Amino acid sequence: MLYFDTLPKIVTVDNNNNPVIATNLLSRASIIQNLLVNPALFYTYDIQDGDTPEIVASKYYGDPYRYWLVLFSNQILDPQWQWPLSSVQFESYMEDKYGALAAGNNQTMVAYTQTIVQEYRKIYTSYDSTTANTTTINYTIDQNTYTNLITGTQTVNLPSGASCTITIEKTPIDLYTYEVEQNEAKRTINLINSIYAGQFEQQLDSLMNG
Repeated sequence: MLYFDTLPKIVTVDNNNNPVIATNLLSRASIIQNLLVNPALFYTYDIQDGDTPEIVASKYYGDPYRYWLVLFSNQILDPQWQWPLSSVQFESYMEDKYGALAAGNNQTMVAYTQTIVQEYRKIYTSYDSTTANTTTINYTIDQNTYTNLITGTQTVNLPSGASCTITIEKTPIDLYTYEVEQNEAKRTINLINSIYAGQFEQQLDSLMNG
């Protein structure tokens, strides 16, 4: 099914004030957020270098025209910037954005952006001896907090006999690493289970034209 074929039609006028039928490109439908964590309906996929929505759709659904399912299930409206850049695209993006500041080639740009601190982070890690679970949380902090933050590891013994080990660390994040992280954060996506793809197509068509 072609996505744009599902969009409703509206009557408007052309430059000569003649009535014409046009596709309403502003129509949108969305997935209930609770459904996005339903393991029976979705599974996660890590976008590979060079993947496009069409390639992913072809890989999984056997139909590149189901690219809209890939975008729809992740609420992606702008695949140019909400989709991870390939390694080649990322280098080009970085060169365009920071190359002039680095005043040199790509290698100079990388070295330059690695000298600039984008943000400071506090890394909080806890280990629960009862569940053997380790939890790590990153907090963005300001430079003054970073400078005065005391790091180290402390173990707290609980009345139950269990223990919780807490580790506090801190680290500066350079501009290049930050940009890489921002790009990589887009790599894991949800894919609608292929057995439900046909139902989603029918329901989208019904919502748009019902």
